[in-house]
Amino acid sequence: MAGNQPSAGLITALNKMREMSVKDGGVYHQYIPTITEDTDISKIGSVILDSNLTPVYNEFFNLLKRIAFFMIENKRFANPLSFLEGDEMPLGYAGQGVHVNPAKGHAFDVNDFAGILQKYEAETFTEYYNINMDRQYSVSLPRTKIKNAFVSWGDLEAFVNGIVNSLYNGAEIDAYNYTKTLVSSAYLGKRVQVKKVDAVVNEATGKAFVKELKKLNRKFQLPSSDYNAWKLLNGDDAKAITTWSDAQNIGLMITADIEAELSVDVLAYAFNMSQVDAEEFIANRVVVVDNFDVYDDDGNKVFDGSAIQGIIFDKSFFKIKTQDNAMDEIYIPSNRCWQYFYNVNKLYNTSLFANAVVLATELPPEPTSE
Repeated sequence: MAGNQPSAGLITALNKMREMSVKDGGVYHQYIPTITEDTDISKIGSVILDSNLTPVYNEFFNLLKRIAFFMIENKRFANPLSFLEGDEMPLGYAGQGVHVNPAKGHAFDVNDFAGILQKYEAETFTEYYNINMDRQYSVSLPRTKIKNAFVSWGDLEAFVNGIVNSLYNGAEIDAYNYTKTLVSSAYLGKRVQVKKVDAVVNEATGKAFVKELKKLNRKFQLPSSDYNAWKLLNGDDAKAITTWSDAQNIGLMITADIEAELSVDVLAYAFNMSQVDAEEFIANRVVVVDNFDVYDDDGNKVFDGSAIQGIIFDKSFFKIKTQDNAMDEIYIPSNRCWQYFYNVNKLYNTSLFANAVVLATELPPEPTSE
């Protein structure tokens, strides 16, 4: 993009801001014309930065927070695991899931007249999920940086890009890492079934891995209590729950190293489909991650996830919901600085009801007593 001419994306964004101002009954649109390729950036900047037009200045930054995400959508980190997120969560701190076991049959008795008055209790199970992600992403925009943004159209676009990269990309990368961590946490906490396999390092081990996937994919679709984690967490004395998965809800998460060893033909075999169907399956239901390591906020590795080769799962295994997702801004007169705060509240859990099996080279370690 030439620095003295606005890009198509920037034109669209700035004109969208103007439309918002009209709709909101603001003043911004009264001073800022419709942007075209021939619009002079210095004239736009002089109006917005004019100290006698503070309402225009303030409205610009209020509109900017609303338009930033719209404008740079194509430059935002696309979280490949976002399809696992469910509907937004209603107000409140906790959600719950309910599972009802299939009714058990009994022998028919034509003389069983008392049976009509019998109470037949359904086997009902409940699990709870809590909001456990409350993150804020911040960026400061001092007036010096703002003035420099209006030197050229390129500088203005880079300015808005910086806001998006700092706030939205940070949140999307966290969402990606949080989702991966669900797998590692379930593995460590024994809240998911684990199948020990050989490390996938060549064609032979790749075929063995895929053979295991083929069996699990088929077994997931049949009623069973072997592939959910209810009894793992609640003990052998707990009642078993019976679950099964629809074929279209079964997905696979593997590392990039594993993907390199598996061809489309091999995955087609694993999931009983043609190569054409397998390509669509890979595009929509196979997600590739870099690793299953876990890091703290300072970037220190707190868990080495190299033993985890992947996870085959029913999509309902991942319980991810957004409750709040908003950006606020405030102007600090003392240092003439705009502060933007992007706030994200989410629920990240896994379900004990859903079918899921982690394929790993080692079983999870036993907890150590301190």
